[in-house]
Amino acid sequence: MRYIEEEGKTVEEALEKALRKAGIERSEARFEIINEGLTGEPAKIRLYLDDEDFDIIEETIKEFFGKLGIKVEVEIEPKRRRKFYVDIHTRGYDSVFIGKGGKNLAALEHLINLLVKRKKKELNIDLDVAGYKRRHKEFLINKAKAIAKRVKETGMEMRFDPLEPEERRLVRDVLRRDKKVRVYQVGRGDNVILVIAPRKG
Repeated sequence: MRYIEEEGKTVEEALEKALRKAGIERSEARFEIINEGLTGEPAKIRLYLDDEDFDIIEETIKEFFGKLGIKVEVEIEPKRRRKFYVDIHTRGYDSVFIGKGGKNLAALEHLINLLVKRKKKELNIDLDVAGYKRRHKEFLINKAKAIAKRVKETGMEMRFDPLEPEERRLVRDVLRRDKKVRVYQVGRGDNVILVIAPRKG
């Protein structure tokens, strides 16, 4: 049985957070209270999920890799309604399926989504291999903060390495909170470069 555990100031708050994450209506919910939050600790609940979506995703992925003669371990985490983060481990082939800059992974994600949607069109998969996407996201966040710090120290603009559109959005979101720098882009199409500059005034 799959489930989501969430915490909140009250049981109701914890449940609402879990319901939003799972995309489940209150009337459909099956949950248990792990901690009522009456002793100063956060309230905690466990919301049980429909196994069908998980089974479809796991079976599809294992069938695909099985045809390649590769055994995989599949970890599935709900993100929001019908959207799942899926991390796979291929025992020796991870780097091959990730590819340079994650290009093979992007193609694999597209293919797996097509296969999954044949069985249930509402499902959407955010596919990862050996946690590559999460590590890369953390790397970009840290790099953006480091560049911003250097820009503030020197008062000089600095350019970011070429990024994919989604990566550019991430960097912009991270640095939007820093009121001492601004981010703009130069170039067009595949040649877009982000520039981090000190904010004047």
